[in-house]
Amino acid sequence: MSVAEYFSSMEYGPAPEDDQAARAWLAQHEASFGHFIGGAWHAPAAGEHFVSHAPATGGRLAAIAQG
Repeated sequence: MSVAEYFSSMEYGPAPEDDQAARAWLAQHEASFGHFIGGAWHAPAAGEHFVSHAPATGGRLAAIAQG
């Protein structure tokens, strides 16, 4: 199949830069994460977290367990 054929057969969907699905997932987890070990979330032993920032805006994305 040629590149032109791929382009003509592509269906339009959400733009890859659309962050709504990612933000919904963060909200579902209250934007705070422990360590994911053995299929479950665990709090850090010292209770410390660091903040992850969105590179485009500098805004807060989530608090992540310091490991």
